[in-house]
Amino acid sequence: MDDRALMERISQGDHGAFSTLVKQHAPALDRFAVRLLLQHQQAEEVVQETLMRAWQRAGDYDAKRARLSTWLHQIAHNLCVDILRRQKRELPLANGAETALTLPDATEYPTTKSETQDRVANAIAKLNEHHRTALVLTYYQGLSNREVAQIMDLSVRALESLLVRARQQIKKILEESS
Repeated sequence: MDDRALMERISQGDHGAFSTLVKQHAPALDRFAVRLLLQHQQAEEVVQETLMRAWQRAGDYDAKRARLSTWLHQIAHNLCVDILRRQKRELPLANGAETALTLPDATEYPTTKSETQDRVANAIAKLNEHHRTALVLTYYQGLSNREVAQIMDLSVRALESLLVRARQQIKKILEESS
């Protein structure tokens, strides 16, 4: 079933169609939210809220404007940004403060693929929200630059510039930790 038909059935209250949506999209949304928020509990809440909004606003989905995965990621992204901004206002972290997601210490030179991935994950966790979002959506979620730009409400050119700066920051962080 295509995205449009699925969302049309959901807008008519079809629980089976909604179950299909959840099975198809919840895992990717969860991976995205965890990588952006660095907290599993908040990520689960974002996924639940995203899916609830998809149920409530299924009739608003326009297959001509975006793929369903892009539309869902945009909802999740907005929820994540709200959480990150609220956290900044409520609990400003001191430099070097630990994140809620415990990432392994990867300051030594990696000797395995897993250690390399851990070092990269640590570096990504240190990026600001915009850089982290762009990298996660592009490289981990596998979305096109056009889709990521749409989710982040940027032009493709602005996104590409953001990705260049994000990769430069990752490189700098990795070099400093070596």
